Amino acid sequence: MPKADFLTSIGLLIFGLTILILSLKMPRYEGLGVDPYSVPGIVTGILGIILSILSIILLIRSIQQKGYQLGLSMEIIKKNIMDDSTRRFLITLILCVAYGAFVLKRIPYVLATGLFVFIFVLIFEFRPKENIHSQKRTIFFSFLEAFFVSVGVTLVFRYLFLVDLP
Repeated sequence: MPKADFLTSIGLLIFGLTILILSLKMPRYEGLGVDPYSVPGIVTGILGIILSILSIILLIRSIQQKGYQLGLSMEIIKKNIMDDSTRRFLITLILCVAYGAFVLKRIPYVLATGLFVFIFVLIFEFRPKENIHSQKRTIFFSFLEAFFVSVGVTLVFRYLFLVDLP
């Protein structure tokens, strides 16, 4: 685990700092007299700080356990690439990038988020070797979850965090 923690902590540190930097660039609505503790970037900024601090702690712990000695070889790399968890991670990454970079620019946020959640849940819960009739429940609950998540997130961001969604 120290090797995995070492690599993960570096990735999470970069991600946390990116979140923090982008949250500082979000509008503050100072001209509108908005309370500074309710601006859109405050929650994301705090999350970026927390993620960065925790990743630094993980990095220090992995360095103490010599996690920086990766000992990579072609066999290890091939084994990790073919691993099921790597495949699931790559599918998740592709779905998230497609959602953020392509889908959100073309259709309204509520619909885009609902489709994303529906497809995401189906990809990871649907069992292709079973017939479609035995999986009606999975499809139904995927749709139900997608509906409530997309509507709930939209309402929370629009009316609680005062963020205009695309």
